[in-house]
Amino acid sequence: MTRLLQLSDCHLPPMAGELFRGRDADQCLIRLVQWLQSEFAPFDHLLLTGDLVHHGGPDAYERLLQIVAPLSLCVHWIPGNHDVTAAMQLADHTGKLGHKVIHSGNWTLLLLDSTSEPDGRGSGSLSRSELDWLQRQLAQAPQRPTLLVLHHNPTPTGSVWQDAIRLGNSTALADLVDAAPHVRGVICGHLHQLQLLSFAGRPLWSAPSTVVQFRAGCEQFELETDPSRATPGARWYRLHPDGQVDAHSLQLPHELTS
Repeated sequence: MTRLLQLSDCHLPPMAGELFRGRDADQCLIRLVQWLQSEFAPFDHLLLTGDLVHHGGPDAYERLLQIVAPLSLCVHWIPGNHDVTAAMQLADHTGKLGHKVIHSGNWTLLLLDSTSEPDGRGSGSLSRSELDWLQRQLAQAPQRPTLLVLHHNPTPTGSVWQDAIRLGNSTALADLVDAAPHVRGVICGHLHQLQLLSFAGRPLWSAPSTVVQFRAGCEQFELETDPSRATPGARWYRLHPDGQVDAHSLQLPHELTS
């Protein structure tokens, strides 16, 4: 059995101590990591699913890796629309963080870069080469249950402003998923919300942000203010050998955020 931890949308600023939407993103992540260490059993892999740094350089990504290091996990990351891929590559001194294929038990995880063709507002797409790569990967091991991991949500959520900046070519992705019954689900970030949606007949799970959450179902941008949903959070997943997935939410207790 494989246990995955997903941390997303950390938005660490270029310099530690700077605020992101009124919160210290570094301190939020530090407290979340400390809580995960003390309260939860070890995981096997850590997925960092984009918008990890808010337009920062390699130093900010190295700071991120230092903060999550106490979890002692195999770390894998993908970029979001606020990330700088070149800076991520410079901070990856092992050369392993950007590996796009994870084999764990009898499962395969395929990590996708959805930052192609940005529209300047937050949307992104899967490039033609990324789609071709995915098609080849899906054809290689149809007997293995597979999860897809990307930053941008490929399906609408009911928030007008967020639906305008979702994955730009979701139909092309859906066509590949439709043809691959061994794809058991999709994991994304980007929404700053805990969501269970559906995409191409598969479950789509989004993770909360490790710093601030966005209110769901809004015409325009709003921060979440409900104390039960507004704190830094994460998701974790249990992947069963028979191809089943159990998805769980983790929300930092309010008393630990101040």
